Amino acid sequence: MRISYTELENKVRSMVKEKRFQHSLGVVSVSRMLADRFGLSTDDAAYIGIYHDAYRYSCDSTTPEYCREHGIEVFPEEEKEPMLLHGALSAIHFPEDAEGDVPDYFRIAVRHHTLGHKEMGKYGAVLYIADYMEPGRKHLDDNDRARILSCSSLEDMIITIMDMQNEYFKREGMQSAAVSVDLYDYIKSGGEL
Repeated sequence: MRISYTELENKVRSMVKEKRFQHSLGVVSVSRMLADRFGLSTDDAAYIGIYHDAYRYSCDSTTPEYCREHGIEVFPEEEKEPMLLHGALSAIHFPEDAEGDVPDYFRIAVRHHTLGHKEMGKYGAVLYIADYMEPGRKHLDDNDRARILSCSSLEDMIITIMDMQNEYFKREGMQSAAVSVDLYDYIKSGGEL
């Protein structure tokens, strides 16, 4: 047994800044819509969505080692920028904050929502997409959102998002994380989440 969605939402509200909480509510809304469209549990998608950024402000230079101590692989990009590990911290603390057992796929989804991972599963895909395109995100316009939503699968949506990100990275002289490239290549070769 675990606490209700409403109880978890109230807990998350006390853990993050108001702007981040509003972002999380937007993620919940998109997650519900995507879960409904693709035959997944809207309740599970909402529970994962509200919690995904709970530890957004808890990362520091000790976070990589803390994650390793809890059996979580730390990628090189996360080592350099520990803030990227907020999903990993959420994965570690999810059962504690939910005050009960949570399925592994809840923890895997929040763990990999930032960089993506080929083993993040359907709920991880829903969260990854919703986190990128929730209504409060200013880097997208209605045409961008329509382009993503016109895709026929979660995998195609992820490819569309990653293509958009890659265009931005190229302009800014940045490079995609290796784990993100692995996800991209996996889906492009026909892999399913």
